[in-house]
Amino acid sequence: MDHPATSDVAHVALRLGRLMLANGADTGHVQEAVGAFAARRGYGAHLAVCSEGLLLTLENKQGFRTKLGPAIAGMAVNMGALAALADILRQDAVSGADVLAVDRQLDAVERSGNRYPHWLVMLGMGVTAASLARLFGGVWAVVSVSFLVGIATQFLRQSLGGSSVNPIAGAALAAFGGGLVGALVMKAFPDASPALCLVAAGMILVPGVPLLNGVRDTLGSHVGTGVSRLLLGTVTVLSIALGLFLAADLAGTMLPVEGSVPLLPIGEDFAFSALAGVGYALLFNVPARAAWACVVCAMTGHGLRTAFEHLGLDLTVSSLAGAFAAALLARLLARHFGVPPSTFAFPGVVAMIPGSYAFRAGIGGLAIMHAGADAPPALIGNTIGLAVTAILVTAAIAIGLSVALAAPLKNFTPAQSN
Repeated sequence: MDHPATSDVAHVALRLGRLMLANGADTGHVQEAVGAFAARRGYGAHLAVCSEGLLLTLENKQGFRTKLGPAIAGMAVNMGALAALADILRQDAVSGADVLAVDRQLDAVERSGNRYPHWLVMLGMGVTAASLARLFGGVWAVVSVSFLVGIATQFLRQSLGGSSVNPIAGAALAAFGGGLVGALVMKAFPDASPALCLVAAGMILVPGVPLLNGVRDTLGSHVGTGVSRLLLGTVTVLSIALGLFLAADLAGTMLPVEGSVPLLPIGEDFAFSALAGVGYALLFNVPARAAWACVVCAMTGHGLRTAFEHLGLDLTVSSLAGAFAAALLARLLARHFGVPPSTFAFPGVVAMIPGSYAFRAGIGGLAIMHAGADAPPALIGNTIGLAVTAILVTAAIAIGLSVALAAPLKNFTPAQSN
């Protein structure tokens, strides 16, 4: 059997793996895809994924070759790119395309970017920020201002993302700018607390997909990659909290650590969960023909969680059940559209990420650091409680997601293009 050049297979396989990871795929799916691609060329493959890059070993009867890929920067999420990569792999499985032809297809994916214009994504994230503020119990004045905050925050994220600013620093700057807009505009409504405006600004910056992938990798057999993702995600959340803290301090606004998130009526929660899903569909570049499915999954996950809480279940258990239901629905919809289940599963659960708890825990930690030995016990207790809640809820969401995606269902088949 004639084998393609080992160097060509290694180059394209590493590029495929890098594109999948950079656009939001988890480690297990990347290793499976790269292994299948190499096997169709007559090579056994072992792919090691680490924070420094991808290390690939190809082996056949003539010997083996090991190659190190470039480091992967950032934690972008592009479900459109993942869907395109899945199409390339399906076509390759059927036709066994030339390696260099696959490389040219990867060129197109890498150059494609986001299918939605920046202004539309900004409006979508404004709707998402306003919806999240309402889901957290904000009054209508706070919801209205949060719409402006979401637009401003997304504008800063897009502007900083197009420059050479470090992603973690960029998240802090975007949170600072968006939070400052919210704190200043809310001065026109002295009877309403501006806290949720700032939380909404931070929530839309939370690296939800990388954090969930980190938990999934850690719970699986990819502990090193999972810990790396969790660490990077945690540092990003802390940087966002710092940006919000500085914005509140500059505007003369206090960010409360204590307080609970009230439950909305079930019907209203379903409606605002759906609206939040619209923004995430645009932000995550979900294919237009499948965007409605993303909205349905978002509505299912958060709405069911609220319904279970109304029935008296704990937040952690409700999050587990909601994430499982959203991810299971995502798998069924993925079979219809012929896209990876993650296209709908991640947008369906990311609105459930306990960003409010994580940010308030981060703010409490900063306040404790500032107060030192004089930090009041109530502040310390609230901060620890918020941090534990954020960790447990995030883990519950990731477990529900993992169980649903691993359920023994038939593999989806590609749908006909519209």
